Amino acid sequence: MTVRLENLWIFYTLAYAVAFPLRQWANAKRGEPIEDPEMLRQHKGVVVGAMIWLIGGFFISLFVPIAFSSFFYVGLVFYVLGLGIAAFAFYSFAHQRGLVTGVLYRYSRNPNYVGWIVLILGLTLMGWSASFWSFMFLIYFIVTIPYLHWTVLSEERYLAEKHGDSYRQYLASTPRYLGMPKKSL
Repeated sequence: MTVRLENLWIFYTLAYAVAFPLRQWANAKRGEPIEDPEMLRQHKGVVVGAMIWLIGGFFISLFVPIAFSSFFYVGLVFYVLGLGIAAFAFYSFAHQRGLVTGVLYRYSRNPNYVGWIVLILGLTLMGWSASFWSFMFLIYFIVTIPYLHWTVLSEERYLAEKHGDSYRQYLASTPRYLGMPKKSL
């Protein structure tokens, strides 16, 4: 169990070093935060889950060795694609007020989460080997999917209460994760 510079943590940390300033920029440009403070007060489990998920992923990534095999390069493509999707979701969010339904949000109600799932799949592939820690990161990736889905369901319940019929119309017309809009808003 050795933490080395060429372990997966460097890419894990880089993703957050890009995403957090982008989120702050989007919040400042929009004038309101992506994470609704009232929703976070009502659903404290989402905050606790996010901290466990973030810190757990970082801890595991400290020990995942990177082997520059074909898995690494395929994973790198997913990593960059996922980070790009998440970054563009922040950009889209920054340029709309109220309920965000344009650009990426026409094809996914949750493009940010889609981006993170693709990114973490990329990290899983980048660090793939027969090591114990690579298997632990695979488990982290697998657990990420239901955790983010649970978060999405919590947010959807809150947003339906907050935005009422306009959000319910958005739910009916836009796929939760990815797809073509069912009808125009």
